[in-house]
Amino acid sequence: MIQAVLVGVLAWMQSSSNPLGWWLIREPLMAGFWVGLIYGKPVEGLIIGAAINVAFLGWNSTGGANPSDLYSAGLLGTAVAIQSNISIEQAVVIAVSLGVIGNYAWIMFMSVNSMWPSLQDKYAEKGDVRGIMLIQAIPSQLVVILVRGIPAFLAALYGPSMIEGLLASVPAWGIAGFNTVGKVLPAVGIAMLLKYMARKDLLVFFGIGFATSAYTGMNNLLYAAFLGAAMGYIYISLQPEVKAETGEEDEI
Repeated sequence: MIQAVLVGVLAWMQSSSNPLGWWLIREPLMAGFWVGLIYGKPVEGLIIGAAINVAFLGWNSTGGANPSDLYSAGLLGTAVAIQSNISIEQAVVIAVSLGVIGNYAWIMFMSVNSMWPSLQDKYAEKGDVRGIMLIQAIPSQLVVILVRGIPAFLAALYGPSMIEGLLASVPAWGIAGFNTVGKVLPAVGIAMLLKYMARKDLLVFFGIGFATSAYTGMNNLLYAAFLGAAMGYIYISLQPEVKAETGEEDEI
């Protein structure tokens, strides 16, 4: 019960539009770590969250519309996976499914909270700063608790038993299908990311990274991160000099 309450609080912090929640809890990787910490398995939570995060690498919210709810997928997917003792592949499939369901919570969250700015405008016309802050702090946060916190609490409390019962009723070929889809989804996330990166001036870096990993057998992601950051810094720092030499002007 206490762990489910903490998951609900974490879901509220994740969606309360504060910088701390945005930076430290929003991504499935970080949400997985905090959920794992709640259940005493931070490393397992980090691994599950990372696997879910890869499936959402190409995730993009355009005009407030989401293909899937990143918040629900990472947080609830990890919570259910840790308690149900399922494989990482199955955890990814369940997380993506929870993201699709959680999208309805996102729509409700955005729709209800759209009422408050008009009320804040009225307070702004009167110069009532305190009224503006109260609306921001109380009604909008109550919506987050109702739409995000309470469902997360219920999912953490009752979700694992439901998932275990569901998987127990699925035949062996169905479980094999879950595992296969779970392995494919991260590849889909990477493919979506590459779609945004398909630029001539960036593909060369992808080629360098792929060649380095394939021919050296490198599996240390920290080393790859440092190498990528160094190449990115060189690329950005050389751009002004290249433009100056060719006489190009920055576009506004």
